[in-house]
Amino acid sequence: MLNIWRISWRNVTQNKKRFFFTLLAIILGTSFLTSMLIADKTTNDVFDYYEQMYVANADYWVLSDEHTYPENMVSSIQKDPAVTHTLLALDKQAFFKLEGDHSLNERSVRITGVNDQNSPLLELPVIEGSLDNEGIVIPDAVANLLGVGVGDWVEFTNMGEAKVSAIVEYTQLLASPSNWERAESTSFRIMAPLEMLREWTGKNDEISYMRFQVKGDGTKLFHSFQQKFSGASVYIEPVVADDLQSNDIGGLYTFFYLIAGLSMFISGFIVFNMIYTSVIERKKEFAIMKSLGYTQSSVSKLVLIEMILLALIGTIVGVPIGIWLGDLFMKALLSVFEFDMVYTLNWKLPTMMAIIIGLLFPVVFSLFPIYSAGKTSILLSLKMPNKTDTSSRWYLLRAIVGAILLCFVFIDHPVSYAAILIGVILLFPLLLSGLSKMIKPIFKSLFNYPGTMATKNLLQQLNRNANTAAILAVGISVILLLGAAVESAPEEYEKEIRNTYGGDMRVTSEVPWSSEDIAKISSYNAVTSVEMLTEATPITWETSNGRSRQFSVISVSENGPSLFAEHRENDVYKKLKQKPSVLLGERAFEEWGGNVGQSILMNTPNGEQRFEVIGVVKTSHYSGYVAFMDQVYLNDDFGWKNSFDLLLSLNNKADDSIRDQLWSDFGEHISKVQTVEDEIESTTSAISGMNKLILILLFMIIGLASIGTANTLLMNTLERIPEIGTMRALGFTKQQVTNMILAEGMLIGFSGVIGGIVTGIILIYATSKSQLMEGFMSFQLPFSNMISAIIAGVLLSLCAACISSKSASRIDIQSSLKEG
Repeated sequence: MLNIWRISWRNVTQNKKRFFFTLLAIILGTSFLTSMLIADKTTNDVFDYYEQMYVANADYWVLSDEHTYPENMVSSIQKDPAVTHTLLALDKQAFFKLEGDHSLNERSVRITGVNDQNSPLLELPVIEGSLDNEGIVIPDAVANLLGVGVGDWVEFTNMGEAKVSAIVEYTQLLASPSNWERAESTSFRIMAPLEMLREWTGKNDEISYMRFQVKGDGTKLFHSFQQKFSGASVYIEPVVADDLQSNDIGGLYTFFYLIAGLSMFISGFIVFNMIYTSVIERKKEFAIMKSLGYTQSSVSKLVLIEMILLALIGTIVGVPIGIWLGDLFMKALLSVFEFDMVYTLNWKLPTMMAIIIGLLFPVVFSLFPIYSAGKTSILLSLKMPNKTDTSSRWYLLRAIVGAILLCFVFIDHPVSYAAILIGVILLFPLLLSGLSKMIKPIFKSLFNYPGTMATKNLLQQLNRNANTAAILAVGISVILLLGAAVESAPEEYEKEIRNTYGGDMRVTSEVPWSSEDIAKISSYNAVTSVEMLTEATPITWETSNGRSRQFSVISVSENGPSLFAEHRENDVYKKLKQKPSVLLGERAFEEWGGNVGQSILMNTPNGEQRFEVIGVVKTSHYSGYVAFMDQVYLNDDFGWKNSFDLLLSLNNKADDSIRDQLWSDFGEHISKVQTVEDEIESTTSAISGMNKLILILLFMIIGLASIGTANTLLMNTLERIPEIGTMRALGFTKQQVTNMILAEGMLIGFSGVIGGIVTGIILIYATSKSQLMEGFMSFQLPFSNMISAIIAGVLLSLCAACISSKSASRIDIQSSLKEG
């Protein structure tokens, strides 16, 4: 007797083309799943890596609200036996001295002087050279843009020149623009020996901050120095690895899982379609098996082993391909970001997860057909029931349920999206029937009688063909929704930034602004108003579950610039004036995890304090990862005295001369000049770059769905072998048979594309009206993606039909008639 595994293998490979397409669907589904899981873990690792690189091994740091302070103020910390390592740093803005026509803004460079470039409290991944504490350290982007290498000299305006001793990879501490266009709004950053920078600037014994490492947790030491520095110009803070102010990538992870789930769903449907059709075809076989003594469980086990074999092969082949795709996807993804970041592919855990899911999901999608195979009645082959009435009732019930689910478009809840997609799938037989009747005259004129037969043939297996087209539609609709979000996001971000930026230009200084400085800037013809902005940063705080985080606390006042969007702004300002309290930006509030009315713990310059959270506001500052406090309380209770930022309103926003004038007049202490347009460009550039990835994924998903189309057409063809043989015997040519199958594939693909676009529009509409999105996404159609979907959907469906049509055209007339 043959082994049951061998029997299952022979059964599953009996129809080689069906076996190939089903296996290909599992391979692609598993590979897409693997690549997205790898991208998720690797992206998370990349940002964790750069966070930890910025923090290095430091435990605490001492800063000041006056930019610099005397080194002797922290001498007691340096001498404390519990302190193992210290790092002294001085920041100074300067200008490269370059040949060519480059503005001051383009040449601006932030120099960080450190007392030890090899300190364990620094992580500088060296590409070339060495950290010798004698020359400057520059990132690779700066070296390429300036055209310098190790050993070359770099000159600074009114300061001096220094030799390049090392070139390093991207690091947050030395994040620099990689082109002159970005240099217009972002300063370069390099590192120099502390004594060299002090000599250039004359700031002897001055530092901007000190980092240090302690034995143990250092909590006692921290509180001791916190109490000592209370009321002084310096303050101590724990060093926290938290880059949420600069990286708002939470949506990426949802994106990864959405694509992974979508590919698994489409692949699973193809498997379901194949195995269900196979079970239907083999009902007589199963009935005979049961009459010979096979039990229900034995029959189900036979089909289960078939699916396990398919899942096993698909996983073995698909996972390695997925690892390769994950690497390609990471390269494409990180190229979207502004800086040239490196990564190490995190594939081990995602691979294990992909193997488990890859083995399980084909089986899960096949459970109903497996159960159905076991439940086959022994007398089924002797019965010939009339299925027309049952089918008609089924389609009617399906359409009614689909229409009801589609009404969820008017319900604002996340469940509505799933309900809409299920409703569309249920309504697809109606759509396919309607399109068949509408297109029948066109197909008749294009393909003559084979076109008429194609529309008729599709209705014979309406349920299967409609489901195939529906899965293509689901894939297209979800990708269109993502495309619309990507296209709409820059516009919505721009509105939010303009409404909450507080002015047209933000000017940051290394020293507190004086009244004379403000008066001089106010006298500029292009300036209509000047507002001081006080920002306490960096401030560490605790989430509701005790995790340390870091953000900025910005001052606000009723008569000051508008820094957040709130329907009852006056009420909010009044509440802030009543007592020391804070407003949290949306992302900060979400990370905090508490409720309005509760208190948040912060490490302020005046020590640990709790402030009541009186509300949540929408703001563009740090993507909502920020807190706001009344100006008076920020100065007195919080302990932050000075202001380093000014917000300017201009009468001619397009006039860039004001930027050059500011650098010329205040270049000795200005550290940054940023316009609202610069902020918009910085925020939206990465999002705009995501559209290329959306197009790639669109073709991937349509390609996967087209395998389902090929599989369905192949099954339809095999079931109609006697019919096709009869048609050939009556005079149909091979070309006419080919045209008929091509027309069927075109109609399935066209209906899937049309249904996908309509469903996508419905999803985009529902999202644009959703209160959960808070107006973030407007109703606008991604026309480029829609055109790409039409082209890709129709072409790939035609390719799928070509494969099936070749099989149909090769059918032998005599053998097919004998089979019939």
